[in-house]
Formats: sequence, structure tokens, C-alpha cells
Amino acid sequence: MLFWARAAGSAGFFTAVLILARSLGPTGRGTIAFITVSALVIARLAGFGMGAATTVLASRRMEARGALLANLILFVLTSALIVGSLGFAVLLSLAGQRPEGIGGPELAILVGAGAAIALVEAGGAFLLGCGRVQRLALLTATMTWVYPLLLGIVWVVDGLTVTRAALVWLTAETIVALVLLSQSARAAGIAAPSPRLLLESMHFGVRAWAGSLARLLNFRTDQIILGFLASEATLGIYAVAVNASEALLYLPAATATALLPIAARADPHVQVEQALRAFRSTVLVTTGLVLVAAVLGPLLLPVLFGSAYDASVEPFLLLLPGAFGFAATAIFSSALMASSSPGRSSLGPFVSLVVGIGLDLLLIPRFGASGAAAAASVAFLAGGYVALVMFRSKHPFEWRSLLLLRRGDLILFRALAGPLRAVRSSS
Repeated sequence: MLFWARAAGSAGFFTAVLILARSLGPTGRGTIAFITVSALVIARLAGFGMGAATTVLASRRMEARGALLANLILFVLTSALIVGSLGFAVLLSLAGQRPEGIGGPELAILVGAGAAIALVEAGGAFLLGCGRVQRLALLTATMTWVYPLLLGIVWVVDGLTVTRAALVWLTAETIVALVLLSQSARAAGIAAPSPRLLLESMHFGVRAWAGSLARLLNFRTDQIILGFLASEATLGIYAVAVNASEALLYLPAATATALLPIAARADPHVQVEQALRAFRSTVLVTTGLVLVAAVLGPLLLPVLFGSAYDASVEPFLLLLPGAFGFAATAIFSSALMASSSPGRSSLGPFVSLVVGIGLDLLLIPRFGASGAAAAASVAFLAGGYVALVMFRSKHPFEWRSLLLLRRGDLILFRALAGPLRAVRSSS
């Protein structure tokens, strides 16, 4: 459910990307990419791992869910505004170094969007911990379309500029946050905040926060570095390649998301079997998707985005191998989190971040977008290996178990085909 919901929602985001690419060109698309990436980083910085902690605690303590939700909202909103204000001051002081087209209004939008995204992530984490997977999937599939719908209306009525596009994004994220939080309150109610639960959540969350932040930075740091080391047009070219290749990460991300609350309630032996089965089946499907993307991507990217984005093909192809590393990182880090090892769960993403930044600084000045793409793939593969080793050090298993398919692994294919069969039967 989460995979198809993410696919449907991402179709909406992809539509927004097409509108931005066509209306603003590579330079404007690069400026928007810098704003959105910076807001995402602010949101994740402000979270301090509270979302992951709330997912685990809410899945285990039904009676405390109301207080957990109150703690989460107050903490995240306050923290996001503080971190966003600091980010505003820092970026404002870098007048001669930040990308062109980003002034005071755009930075103010960036701060507001950071707070809205932090609340979106908080609402999703809480619903997941409460086991409201169907509700979360429905909201994921539908609410992402708010952004392209509003963007299309503004484009047709009055035309798009960077500032208008950023303001539309802020509005869309605020609407999504309000819907998710209202659904969270409906699922468990809101009780008085609990300082004791807050301290417990922070103790767990801070250890998981490094990995959560590193996971986001693995996707976005290269775009921030490109924004400073290369032109906005180069960043726009790379952003399109990233947007297209991220479709390969939906299944591993959905699998890891669903695994966390389920494994958190299971005994250690079952956790190992769940993680290995998730990894085997995900890698099998990802292999097929990567092969299809390698054939169709070079043909479709110039058609969909226009000839101005022909240069996106090479970085797109270089990003494909990283899907396997991401699958390992996502699944085994999530399994470690579920087994109350948030510190170990952070090591894989952290290694990816360190390797990625080092290679970005080495390759981007010489190879531009292609250098960033190669660095991202190597970083994901390195982080995936470390996450796998960390999981095996806690839960020993035979190496052959990673790739030796079993009959139960094929359940993923039946699960993925379920919505398609439902659509076919209804038509």
C-alpha cells in the first residue's frame, strides 16, 4: 500500500517538476531546488529524531499516544522555527555566495516551509506508529497532488516566477501538515504533554537523529554543494536526473517504513527473518526496475523535460546503481531501529554522507552533475554495506541468506499486483 501510495503521490510531484522545468528553465529550476532542499534540511535538523522515536513508542504504548502526539507537535514546531531562524540569518549573511534569485522573501518562505515539512513528517510518523497504514497511504497518494494543482493554476492564471513557485510550495506543505495532524488527533486524541515521555523520546530520538539526518543529506547535500560550486543551470540539470531516478527508491523506502512498527513489536528471531525477506524481495524487484530505467530513461527524459535537459541523461544513468545501496541502508537501518539500536542504525547513513561529501568536493568541480551522480551512487553502496554489517553484528546470519530466495519472498509480487488486479476487476 505504501509503495503504490508513494508512486501515486510522486506522480503528482513529478507533474510539479515538469511544470517548474518547463516554466522556469534550468536556472529557475535550480533555484527552486536550492530552496526546497534547504527547507528539507532545516526540517530534519529540527526533528532531532523525535519522529522515529514516536513511531516506535506509539507502536508499543497505546495508552500514551495522546501525550506522545502533543509532545511531538510542540517540540517539532518550536525547534523548526528556531533552526529556521538561524538558517535564515546564515544564508542572509552569505549574500555574495548563495545562488542568485534567492533574497529575503525567498529565505522567509524557506523558513516557513521548513516548519511545515517538519510537521508533515511528524504527522506521518505518528500515524505509522499507531498502525494507521491505510490512512497514511491514502493521504500520501492524494495530498501530494495539492502542490501541482496549485502550481498549475498560478501558471495558467498569472505565470510562474521563482518566488511564486516557492510560495505555492509553502502553501501546499502547510495544507498537508494540517490534514496529517488532524488525522493523527482523530486516531489517538491529544492529551496533556508529558515531560517524562518527552525525555524518553529525546533519549531515543537523538541516537536515531544522526542517521535520519544523514539519510536526508545523502539525497540533498550534493544539490546544496552544486548550488555553491556550479551554476544554477547545472543544479537544474542534476535535480531533474535525481527526481527521475528517485522512482527506483520508492519500494525500498516503503518497505523500510512498513518494517519499522511491525518489527518493533516482534521478537528478535522474527525481526531477522523479516529484515532478510524484505531485503531479498526488494533487491529482486529493484533489479528489474533498474534495467527498465536504464533502457527507457535516456529516451524519455529529453521528451518529457525538453531538449534543454538532454544533459540529465548521463547523471541519471550514473545514479541507478545507488538504488541497491539505498535498499540495504533503508531496510537494515530500519530493522536496527526496531530492535532498539538507534545508534547502530545511524552508522550506514552516516558513512554514506561522509563518503558522498568527500567525493562531491572531489568530482563536482571537474565533472559537474555527472560527478555528483557518481558520488551519490558510491556513497549509497558504501552506506548499504555498513548498515548490513551492523545488522549482522547484532543478529548473526549466514551470508547466503541475503540472496537465497525462498517461496515467502514472492509474496511481495502478489502484494504489488493486488492494487492492479483490483483496478482491472473494477473496470
